[in-house]
Amino acid sequence: MMDQQEYKKTYKPLILWMILFIAGSTFIPVLINRTLDQLFQITWGEGAEVRMVLMFMVIAIDGLLVMIYAGEYVYWINGGPGFEEAKAAGSEKRKAYAAAHLSVFLKMTLVCCVYLLFSLLFHFPIGIDIAVISSAVVVASIMTIPIRFN
Repeated sequence: MMDQQEYKKTYKPLILWMILFIAGSTFIPVLINRTLDQLFQITWGEGAEVRMVLMFMVIAIDGLLVMIYAGEYVYWINGGPGFEEAKAAGSEKRKAYAAAHLSVFLKMTLVCCVYLLFSLLFHFPIGIDIAVISSAVVVASIMTIPIRFN
C-alpha cells in the first residue's frame, strides 16, 4: 500500500509507456518476423507483422493498466477521479478501481489471443483481424464506463 504522503502526481511513467509503445509497435514485429525468417526459415505469411502489431497493442494496453494499478495512477483513466480525489480516497480504493479496469482488459486480451489463433489457422483476411481486434479494444473500453470510483 502506498502512503498518502508518498502519493504524488506524475505523468513520467505514462510518457515512457507512450515512447516504448511507439518504438515497440514499430520495431518489435518487424524484428521478430525477420529473425524467425533468417534463423529458422519460418515465415508467418502475409499480414504476420500486422497481427503482431495488433497483439502488441493489446498487450501494451494491459501493460499500461498494470502500471496504473501498481503506481495507483487512477487519475490517468479517462472519466476517473482527479488527482486530489484519488489521493484523498486512499490506496485500497485506488487499487480496486484500477483492478476493475485491468480485469476487463485482461479478458479482452484473452479473447484477442483466441481469435488470432483461429485467424492464423483458418487464414482470415488481415482486414477482418484489424476490425475484430480494434472492435475488441473499443468494446472493452465501453465496458469500463460503468466502473465508478466511489
